[in-house]
Amino acid sequence: MHFTVTVDDLHRSAIQEVAEQLRSCGLEVDRVLGTVGMITGSAPENCRPDLEAVEGVSSVDGETRVLLPPPDSDIQ
Repeated sequence: MHFTVTVDDLHRSAIQEVAEQLRSCGLEVDRVLGTVGMITGSAPENCRPDLEAVEGVSSVDGETRVLLPPPDSDIQ
């Protein structure tokens, strides 16, 4: 599952260290967005509690997928 992790303001300056802790919990880090305090990556769904427990993590949000029918379908 793809996750977006928000780092709290107190730990934003140490976002690389937070990313390392998330890696040790099973997150395959894609991007570290220091300016906005976010880290994106993938991990099994059952890793979520471990990711949320990392010091400096404010929230862990899973990806939501929406599938729309093709424009020429009967149901819009």
